[in-house]
Amino acid sequence: MRVRVAKTAGFCMGVRRAMDILLDAANEKNDDGKVYTDGPLIHNPQVLEYLEKRGIHVVKGQTDLSNSTVVIRAHGVTPTRRKEIENMGAKVCDATCPHVMRVQSIIKKYAAQGYSTVIVGDKGHAEVVGLLGYAEGKGYVVQELEEIEHLPPMDKVCVVAQTTQDRRMFKVAIERLKKRYSNCESFETICSSTYKRQDEVISLSKSVDAMIVVGGRGSANTTRLVTICESQGTPTFHVETDAELDLDKLKDYDTVGVTAGASTPNWMIKRVVEKVHSYKVSKYAKLLFGIKGIASYFIRSCTYAGLGAASLSYASAALIGIQPRFSFCLIAALFIFSMQVLNHFANKEAVALNEPASAKFYERKRALFICLGITGAVASFVLGFILSKSIFFCIFLASLFGIFYRLEIIPKGLSRIIRYRSLEQIPGSKEIFYSIAWAVSTALIPFLGMKNSFMPSLAIAIAFAFSLAFIRAVVLGIRDIQGDRILGKETIPIAIGKERTKTILIIITALITILLSVSPLLGWITPLGYYLLPCVAYACGYQYLFQKRIVSEGLLSETIADFNFILAGIMAFIWKSNHF
Repeated sequence: MRVRVAKTAGFCMGVRRAMDILLDAANEKNDDGKVYTDGPLIHNPQVLEYLEKRGIHVVKGQTDLSNSTVVIRAHGVTPTRRKEIENMGAKVCDATCPHVMRVQSIIKKYAAQGYSTVIVGDKGHAEVVGLLGYAEGKGYVVQELEEIEHLPPMDKVCVVAQTTQDRRMFKVAIERLKKRYSNCESFETICSSTYKRQDEVISLSKSVDAMIVVGGRGSANTTRLVTICESQGTPTFHVETDAELDLDKLKDYDTVGVTAGASTPNWMIKRVVEKVHSYKVSKYAKLLFGIKGIASYFIRSCTYAGLGAASLSYASAALIGIQPRFSFCLIAALFIFSMQVLNHFANKEAVALNEPASAKFYERKRALFICLGITGAVASFVLGFILSKSIFFCIFLASLFGIFYRLEIIPKGLSRIIRYRSLEQIPGSKEIFYSIAWAVSTALIPFLGMKNSFMPSLAIAIAFAFSLAFIRAVVLGIRDIQGDRILGKETIPIAIGKERTKTILIIITALITILLSVSPLLGWITPLGYYLLPCVAYACGYQYLFQKRIVSEGLLSETIADFNFILAGIMAFIWKSNHF
């Protein structure tokens, strides 16, 4: 079964911005204050559940808001409601979508000039209720075109639309209103991402056999997408989660399209897509599914990452100018394998959000992989001890550091003085320590095994290994930014933003390119430096693919990113074959 996913599926700009403001407020709150949202931030029960776990609640009834922070959601509120919240002693964080703010300002401006306001939208919807608050008591809502005929006489009319309204319906409404009222000013207020989403859904639904729309049933824009798909005559299934998806109903369709509402997180879409992908319909499909299953097992089990570590160890040794040894490559493979396997369990909540298929894979084989992870770590210790005490202590210290990484070593009583109680809570620590682990296991260990004195080539080999691992970690961090934000993790993309992160990646790429190009001329490293330049180009290539969303699926993205380590080993092998 083929699956086509709409590019516009997932959080829209307004929802993403509101989520960022809310999570920033949650991170900055003092110990005594609480964080609330004035109504559900988005119409997705699963996301709201995660927010509840982080101590972010929805204002209900007579909630005491003194000394708290209240975030106004993307839909906006009436001016009266905002004053009520402020009068309760709460600090207000306005996360109103900029597109909604524009509509508010239009209504406010024309209401001051004596215009009556007609809002084409859903009656009772939070955004529409908020917009009516700016109409100075002269606002009307049109949900169905037939309601236009029942509007009262008005001298001057200002027409706007709910930002997630169906553009086709809004155009017809404007035409009818202008026929009825001679003095009628209309404004195109539908969010551009909304009509792009709608246009793409129309195009997609015409080219597939069935459509799946993922999103909360309380979401107006999600239910509108369902209506649009059905209007094209395409069988349409609306689900909130993958658990609601009945695969038997899809067995007669060869190609299925998937889209989602503006408040549907990426991991919910991934889960639905992965479930549909898993459905086998023919012998040919079963064969392909079997091949894909073997490849998936190889990659998800971290065996692929272990192979990458062995390859990078081989390249690092050759770069330093020492003879690569199988034992060094094996230690690197075992250490990285165990580190990544055990990290899946230590970080299982983030894995469940960002890579739901991997989370299910590890949950099914939990006992097996815990045993394999521990066995890999012990085997690397034993092999390191046999080869050299310095290697053993290097691996031991790296493992000890990994254990203490998540422990809260700072007492809770000092949290007001020292913000971060564990290394994990330090912004950007995830990518930095991950890259250090790769650099130590693939570059430092071969050097220690040969008992050489310090040389410039060691620093360059460490820099090269660190850079490849860092670029990989940061790029995948950008991919997982949505889930990490909700869980409160401060990765580099979250701490400094996507654009600054991309700038850092460009700088690192430029520096490592210069280092590999100049160092052989100065005699600091072997001429292998030139052969490793394709690895830098490859890193640039997959960054571009991820940025343009040409590649975004979890397993494929990890396969492409991790292949760079293997590529380094391949280039080193080619160089050694040609020069020895």
